[in-house]
Amino acid sequence: MIPLSNIWIDLINPSHALFFRSLIPELNGHQISVTLRDRAETVDLTKQFGIQGRVIGTDYRDPLKKSLNMVYRTFELYAGAGKFDYAMAFENGMSTLVSNVKRKESILFCDNDLKFIQKTSRIQDLEMKLKLLADHIIIPKACYPLFSQNCKHSEVIPFDGYKEDIYLADFKPDPNFMEKIPFDNYVVLRPEALGSFYVTEKQSIVPYLLHLFWREGINVVYLPREKEDLQYAQGFNEVFIPERPLNGLDLCYHADAVLTGSGTMAREAACMGKKAVSFFPSVVMLSVDKQLMNEGKIFHSRSPTDIVDYVLTGRGNNSRLDLTESKAVKRALVQSVRGILVEG
Repeated sequence: MIPLSNIWIDLINPSHALFFRSLIPELNGHQISVTLRDRAETVDLTKQFGIQGRVIGTDYRDPLKKSLNMVYRTFELYAGAGKFDYAMAFENGMSTLVSNVKRKESILFCDNDLKFIQKTSRIQDLEMKLKLLADHIIIPKACYPLFSQNCKHSEVIPFDGYKEDIYLADFKPDPNFMEKIPFDNYVVLRPEALGSFYVTEKQSIVPYLLHLFWREGINVVYLPREKEDLQYAQGFNEVFIPERPLNGLDLCYHADAVLTGSGTMAREAACMGKKAVSFFPSVVMLSVDKQLMNEGKIFHSRSPTDIVDYVLTGRGNNSRLDLTESKAVKRALVQSVRGILVEG
């Protein structure tokens, strides 16, 4: 029997809400406390999923404000996280630093190995060093080579599949979801995360994509990350911007194609067998994305014309959803987490 522990989970991005929504029920019996950062749809999604958490801090697009806020939020977490035996987070150096200072064990999930090879700022380097303070780092096997080379003091635990598999394993399509969308057919479009430290490009291709989709008569469900992203959609009637966060998995499931300037939604669509496009602003890709690209499950380009041509080819692919592989991935990851808790 696993000894019961107090586990503190800090959520800082929308996909983390999805990830831990799936993982928390597997920690049944443990005492769970949750903090979250007010960034994009993180807070709203957490509420929708019924996860009770305390909002600590926010995020900024401006690099200087972003950096200073990370420092300030770390102090806030130290004071506000409460007592815990284990800290759990996803790609979160703030949580890892707090647990290290408090001399508590930390379990960090990661899938971004780009930061090892693409140096953009001292703040990014510091952020990565803080993450490597984690006692246990759980990663997709595609990331293992770079993490194993750079993690000198952490236990690196690889798993088959992707983080998106963990919450896809529990996905059940909402039969009434399309009532929330004003189109019968659409593509999903999410812009680049231009405010992230590891993104060097500062110009979005979203306006060009929207223009080409308008010209082709393709409806778009547009999901801005920041307030600044709203300007890209001005003047386009065939673009729907949800007033409230929608379930991204349902959006992917019903879409003709999913396009994102980051990676998560493309991987979600790819793991569903849907048409997935990444216009991540770099020729150097995360290992998880490279693997899916090599398997022909993600198309990557920064050319708006090439992207739209790809989307127009074979539209309407609604093959039967098969989550057998995702369920197996989740079982293996949960077993790894439980193993850490038992040993602790």
